[in-house]
Amino acid sequence: MIPNLFDYQRAASLDEALALVGSPGTKVIAGGMSLLPLMKLRLANPERLVDIGRLAELKGVRELPDGRLAIGALTTYSELAVSPARHYGLLGDALPDIGDVQVRNRGTVGGAVAHCDPASDLPAVLLALDAEIVARSKRGENVYAADGFFTGAFSTALAEDELITEIRLPGPRDDAGSAYASLAQRASGYSIVGVAAIVIKEGGSAITKAGIALTGVGDAPYRAKAVEAALIGNEGTPESIAEAATHASDGVTVNGDIHADSEYRTAMAVAYTRRAIAAALGRLG
Repeated sequence: MIPNLFDYQRAASLDEALALVGSPGTKVIAGGMSLLPLMKLRLANPERLVDIGRLAELKGVRELPDGRLAIGALTTYSELAVSPARHYGLLGDALPDIGDVQVRNRGTVGGAVAHCDPASDLPAVLLALDAEIVARSKRGENVYAADGFFTGAFSTALAEDELITEIRLPGPRDDAGSAYASLAQRASGYSIVGVAAIVIKEGGSAITKAGIALTGVGDAPYRAKAVEAALIGNEGTPESIAEAATHASDGVTVNGDIHADSEYRTAMAVAYTRRAIAAALGRLG
């Protein structure tokens, strides 16, 4: 199908973009991998597109003075995959299988986070990592914790006049292991179930901290806090992993669709949570 008519304006700077966002009928476009298909189906009908795709100040990955990594919102999946962030085990697992080559080359980190598709892989990774999402508006800068940012299907805590400018990841640590495991729908590449897992053992054999997040299961990516709580204090035996994984969808209304009914998705949430935790523990030095 053909989209409805719309105005188009390319922002030459971040300040110019911030002056335009928030106006009624205005949508921001970067890679366009999510918005353009919706426009072609007329599920989205913006009156004006503000193109921020050429803002160099929003691209790239850099190390912050405190050891954290800052990922520019316009960094593509492919660029992220060859950056220092690839050394995070779960990102190394997730990035090569997101979408297809075109999506990985054009789709942006900030776009994926702002779009909040219920089956998107990257939000689950950010939740497990306890990442921060930095947004700007004419009113100033706002820093959101990933946990609480994804509020529903295609819905986030981002204000109408805000743009995501970067994502901040915690610095790598030797006592942590992480992994991402997913059951993907073959045609689209979207996750029927995707699980991001981080486990930390501080000074001993027992797990002292865990970050477990799922996508594709509910209306939005979420932290599986009951799984995390069940892991704390355990040494990561197969039995303890299996028991913890049974809580993967606690408190969540599990989706059912043409790809997987809710019963099957619930079972796969348990199975892939178990796989992701085991893989993360296997990467601990």
